[in-house]
Parts: sequence; C-alpha cells; structure tokens
Amino acid sequence: MDFNEQLRRFCERVGDRRAVALILTGSGQTDTAALLLAALQPQRVAFLLTPETHNFPERVTQQIELSPDPNWLREEVHYTDIKQVYRALRAIIEKWSDLPREQILVDLTAGTKVMSVGLAKAAYVLDLGTIYIESDYEQNRPKPGTQRLIDPPDPYEVFGDLEAEEAARAFNTHDYLRAEQIYADLARRAPEPDRATYAALRQLADSYIKWEAFDLKAAAQTLQSLLSKPLPAKLAHHHNVLQAQQTALAHLVQTISAMTQSARALATLKDLDAVLPLLGSLHANALRREAQRRFDTAALLRYRCMELMSQHRLATYDVLAEEPDLDTLKQRIPDLDQRYRQVEQSLGFQGRGLQPNRNGAYNPITLLNGYMLLAALNDPLVQRVEPIEIRNRSHVRNRSILAHGFRQITEAEYCDFVEVVEELLNQFFAIGQRSRNDWEALYRFVTV
Repeated sequence: MDFNEQLRRFCERVGDRRAVALILTGSGQTDTAALLLAALQPQRVAFLLTPETHNFPERVTQQIELSPDPNWLREEVHYTDIKQVYRALRAIIEKWSDLPREQILVDLTAGTKVMSVGLAKAAYVLDLGTIYIESDYEQNRPKPGTQRLIDPPDPYEVFGDLEAEEAARAFNTHDYLRAEQIYADLARRAPEPDRATYAALRQLADSYIKWEAFDLKAAAQTLQSLLSKPLPAKLAHHHNVLQAQQTALAHLVQTISAMTQSARALATLKDLDAVLPLLGSLHANALRREAQRRFDTAALLRYRCMELMSQHRLATYDVLAEEPDLDTLKQRIPDLDQRYRQVEQSLGFQGRGLQPNRNGAYNPITLLNGYMLLAALNDPLVQRVEPIEIRNRSHVRNRSILAHGFRQITEAEYCDFVEVVEELLNQFFAIGQRSRNDWEALYRFVTV
C-alpha cells in the first residue's frame, strides 16, 4: 500500500483533530512523523535530532510534499544521553513559554529508546500531552494502513489513588502546603468524578494554609467558596464543622478590623464572643505545631494565648492593655496601687506600684505585668495560678531562638510551660461559663 493511501486512512481516523504544538524525534524512518504532520497540521513544530538524523525534517517534508518551515525548532542531542534530551526539551518549552503546557504534544512513537523514555518521563513531570501511533502487526512488521493515533492515559488514572494517599497523609499531619500541591495536580489530571473531589480538597487545604498564616480574610473567602457548592462525599460529613469554622473566621475578621479602631478596641476585647475565635485560632495552631514537634513555634503561640486571656480579663475592668487608663481604675479601687506593690514584692521585684511614665501616661501592659495587675484585682483567672508561676514558666518562651534567646526549647521545658497555660485556659472557660471541649472541636482542622 502506498503512503498516500496510508495517509488517507490515518486522516479519516484522526478526523478534525488538530495540534497546536508538536515535538517529534528523528529516526531512520519518516512515516510516523509524516502522518502526524499531515493529519494534525500543527501550528508549531520542534524536532529532537541526533547527528545521524540531522536531515530528518527535510526527508519528512519531502514525503508529504511540503517545504521545511524556517520557524521549526531543531535541537540536536546525543542519542545515549538522557540529560541532553531533558535540556533540549527544556529549550523548546522555554521558546514556547507563551503556550499552556497541555497544548504541547510529544510524539513517543519514534526515536531511540533513550529519547522515548526521557520524553515520556519529562512529559509526565511537566504535564505535557503525549501521543503515539499504533499499528496492527503482520509477520512482526507494522501493517500499512492500520496506523491510528493513541493518547496514552495519564498515569494518574491508575496511580492517582497513591498520590491521593500521600496528599491525605500530608494533610492529616498538618502539611497543608504539600497537600494543596498534590491535590492541585490531581485536580488537573485525574478523571471525573475524582477531579471534583480533589479540587475541593485542594481548596480546603488552601483555606487552612491561609488560616494558619492568619491571612484571615482570604481564608474566610476560600472556605466560603468551597461551601458555596455541594461538597463531595469525602467532605460531606464535615459540612457542619466547616460551616461553623467559616462563620468563626468571618467573625474573627470583624474582630481584627474592630481592634484596629481605637474607639472599638476596648469593647471588642471585653466581648468574650469576639475573643474566642482568635484564642481558638492561636491555640489550635499551637497544638498542630506541637504535634509536629515544633516546640519553639508552639510556645510562641501558647504565650500569645496567655497574653490574650489577660487582655480580655483586663478589658472587663475597662483597661486596654495597649493604652491603659489606670487612673480611673485606681479611683475605683483606692488601695489598688498598694496591692500591686505587694504582688511585685512577692515576685522579688522592687515595689514601684502603678505609676505613669514621664509623659504622664501609662506604658502598655506586658504579659507578666498584666497577670500581676489581675492578681492585685483578685481576678478569678489567677486564683489557681500565681504570677510567680507564670513568670517562671514563661521564661521558656524568652529563651527560645524565636524570641530573645539563642537555642531551641526542649520538650521537657515546653511541657512544663504548657501546664500553666492549660490551667489558665481551664479557669478562663470556667469564668466565661463556656465549654472548652466544644471550643477546641470548632477550631480543630478536619482530617480527610
């Protein structure tokens, strides 16, 4: 059968399909490349050639009565060097950088084994399209006229479950960035209905990434977008939790906005419902870092929890820790200054009392000073934890390389510090008459 008849039959099988960009490999026979060029009519063409096949494009075009296009790309490689194949492919992709990767097709039919293996591996990594021409065989030779175009199935159709298991492992060990990357890849490459599931999981991982980074507005928007459509079966049983988390995030965004406005800051800090979402975000984040044995980061987050609890309790006395008005408070409690001096002395400090600075204003209240003031006020938050314990245990945070120190916190030091924070949390929820268990469940990220 002559080549023109083979081409006619091949074009019938290909139909109206066309290619945007096609990468071909040089070989000793030109039929495959000629069929692809004539049937697919690619807008851009590139050849991977060896010194022995340098004239391959001319021989191919001669077979289909065309002239070589001067815009065709030619990259020469050694047929046994797979790294040269990779470099040549990279050069082609860089020159075609304006094209989406999926519009670039790589022909795996011809070329040396090294070329075929290299191109197949690279196409998988780079998300390029792959094709090859399949034929019937007769006496161990391709039967002319039986050529047909094949799109090899993406390995994700078979191995996607393995990648999904790795993504789930990353997600459930709080490596949301790694999980998001894998789910994004699966969402592009896996077939339906899995594609929609992976897209939803990617979106959830993305919202948790943003939440952990305290990019709260973006986290709330991403989670709201996820919940705006039906959840896939894998997430459907988490719907109520995710909806509650989105509501909490939206509330937290409002709280952060209010705290930037001095006129609203004190009233916001005084509102327990406004404080709990931020406290929950900090505490849950600390628990995740603790699970990863990142004790320095966990200690910083726990320290901020302690500080926020004291700031809320001080706000109930109309004291804004950032800009405290202690004169009014001392007028209401005439012996407050003396009480505070007694607390100072119990910690071994010189009794200076609650005095303004040289400018006549009061300095912002630090964590330890806040708990000392609460002790002077006989606040229930410090009924079971003495300020000296807070000072001694919180030194672990100060020794951290992430704070003022030059070394990592040991696990034993961290656990010693956590005991105080946990006692304060229990007392905090007892005062507020709220369920700590329900609060922790709300801010615990779901597993998949």
